[in-house]
Amino acid sequence: MSSPGKRLRVLLVTQFYYPDVTACAFRMQETAKLLADYGCDVHVIAGEPHKGQVEGLSGDDERIKISRVKLVKYEGKGKWNYIAHYLSFMFGAVKACRRHTGQFDIIWASSPPLFTGLAGLAISWLKKAHFCLDIRDIWPESAVVAGQIREDSFLFKAAKVVEYVLYRAAAEITCVARPMAEYIEKASGGRKPLIVYNAIPERMTTAVALPVDPHPSPLSILYIGNMGYCQNLSLVIEAAELLKKSNVTDIRFVLVGNGIEKLMLEAAIGAKGLDNVEIHGLVSKDRAIEMIRQAHALMLHLKDDGTMDKTIPSKVFDYMVGGRPILYGLKGEACDILSSNSGNLYYNPADPSQLAAQAVFLRDNYQRTATAAAANLAAVKREFLRERMAERLYEAFKELCKTA
Repeated sequence: MSSPGKRLRVLLVTQFYYPDVTACAFRMQETAKLLADYGCDVHVIAGEPHKGQVEGLSGDDERIKISRVKLVKYEGKGKWNYIAHYLSFMFGAVKACRRHTGQFDIIWASSPPLFTGLAGLAISWLKKAHFCLDIRDIWPESAVVAGQIREDSFLFKAAKVVEYVLYRAAAEITCVARPMAEYIEKASGGRKPLIVYNAIPERMTTAVALPVDPHPSPLSILYIGNMGYCQNLSLVIEAAELLKKSNVTDIRFVLVGNGIEKLMLEAAIGAKGLDNVEIHGLVSKDRAIEMIRQAHALMLHLKDDGTMDKTIPSKVFDYMVGGRPILYGLKGEACDILSSNSGNLYYNPADPSQLAAQAVFLRDNYQRTATAAAANLAAVKREFLRERMAERLYEAFKELCKTA
C-alpha cells in the first residue's frame, strides 16, 4: 500500500457503470472522476453496458482505466438465471483484476448485488488492499421486494450469511442513508458506516429555478426513472383512472424511462382507455435534469415495504434540482428531507386515491405550492452535492491508509 502523502491507488468494483442508465452507474462514474480530480490513480472493473443504455453516451475518461466484464444476460427468466447473471460478474471481475497491475490502496465495491462485494473482497486479498464495501440497497431483502427471490428460500438464507461476512470483513462500509446505516450497524454487530448520499453533481444545478407558470393547464406531473416492481407505477394508473372517473381532465401524468413493468403499464393504459397518462422511453441524465426543471411537478414513490424505507432514491436529489413541487410516497429519511418543504406533498404509497387527491390539491393551489418548492434547489445545493460526498469518501480512504 502507498505511504501517507502519496497518490492513492483506488479500484472501483461495480456491476453498473456509465453508460448504463442507473443510479449506481451515475454514482460510481461521477465519483471516479472526482477521485481522479483529487489526484487518485483510479481504476474501474465494471460489467459490460447492459442496463437501460441511451445511444451515443460513453463512460470513458482517459484518466481512468476501465475493464469491462462480459455478463450472462438476465431478462426475467427466473431466479437461477438471475443468480447466473450476477455470478458471471463476480467471477469475471476477479479475473479482470489481472489487467490492473500492481498493488492498490483501496478496493471500493458497490452492492447490490452482494456478489459484487465478494468480488471486491477477493480482489482486495489479491491486491493487498483495504476492502471498502458500498451499500446502496439492503440486499437480499430488496431482491425479495422486487420479486426476484423468496424470503423462505435457501438463496435468501445463504445471502444473509454472505451479508454478515462482508460487513465484518470490510475495513470501511459506506451507505446512502441514515436508516440504512442504523440497520448495518445492528446487523454487523456494531460497525458504523460512513453515509455517502447519492447526491447530485454541482454542474447540474442552477442559480435559481425556472419561473413558475401560475395556472398550468393541463398540470403535468412527471415521473422519470426505472419502471420496476419496487417503483409500483401501477399506482399511477389507478390514480389516473380515479381522476378520469371524477371528470378531472386538466391533470396529466407523464412517465419517462424503462423497466420490467413498462409493457404492463402501456397495456393497462390502453385497456382502461386513459388519455391522462403518457409513457416515453429512456433519456440521458442531462436530458432528464432538463425535463425535471421544465416540469410543473414531480412524483415518486416506492412499494410500502420496510426495506425500501431504509434507502433514499437518487431521484429525490435529481428532483430537488428542479425547484418544483414533489408529490412523494416515501418514508424514512427521504420523507424527512422532502417534508421539510411545504411545497412537497406526501401521499400514502399504497393508496391511489391519496395520490389523486394530492394532484387535485396541487392544481388548485399551484402558484403558492410551486413558490415554496423553489427552496428544494437551495437545499440540495446546501447539503447534497456529489462533490462534497466524494470529498468525504476521499478523506475516509486517506485515513484508512494512514492507520494501516
